[in-house]
Amino acid sequence: MTQPCAACGGTGFGIRVRADGTSEAVVCECRRAAEVRSRLARARIPRRYDHCTLEAFEPQNPTLEAALQVARAWVERWPLVEHGLLLVGPPGTGKTHLAVGIARALIESKGARVLFCEQREVLKSLQGTYDAGSAQTEAEVLAPIVEAEVLVLDDLGAGRMTGWARDVLHDVIVARYNELRPVLLTSNYPPEAEDLPRGPVDPVEALTLRDRLGDALMSRIYEMCRTVGFAGEDYRRGVLHARHRF
Repeated sequence: MTQPCAACGGTGFGIRVRADGTSEAVVCECRRAAEVRSRLARARIPRRYDHCTLEAFEPQNPTLEAALQVARAWVERWPLVEHGLLLVGPPGTGKTHLAVGIARALIESKGARVLFCEQREVLKSLQGTYDAGSAQTEAEVLAPIVEAEVLVLDDLGAGRMTGWARDVLHDVIVARYNELRPVLLTSNYPPEAEDLPRGPVDPVEALTLRDRLGDALMSRIYEMCRTVGFAGEDYRRGVLHARHRF
């Protein structure tokens, strides 16, 4: 059995004496910590990213250092932010780490209601609602995604992008746009053709985010988000893979 907090006896509140000698009830730190744990659980951040904080992000080049500074400034300014963030760059350069780090900082320091989603999982969940006997409706799947104060949508443009998938993403982003709720987007795809590497490129790697999402959705994202570029080698392959021992 967990022992009650020594400071508040399990009530969640303590007593503080003001400078004028009067007393007031204040929220105990144990209750604050419990509230943070609850918000983190509701954010649905995968266990894989438990280590991802802004403090643990280690920039390996100037683009990553600049991205970290943008992230810190965005957290500091929230909720008075005028835009979301679109984090784009090759796989393994730290986009998801930084997005999760922002999410954690908002939850821990500002009590924000944040939700982490991976694009393909969102689309799969919605497709599941069309099955007979589904436990959830389409509206029930979309409600937390639309209503979260900050939405982290990871791996934008991944998977099979049908017209239906584009329509779903457009509806989500427009709904959040209309309610002034920001999005933090990550994508492995460069936004435009001019962002592609020079020289011969594999046809699959030559696809842009505009190719994947279409002009209408891309236009809306540009309006809603500041684009933050990431460059560098794949950290998973170059560093994490090298640490494996058998």
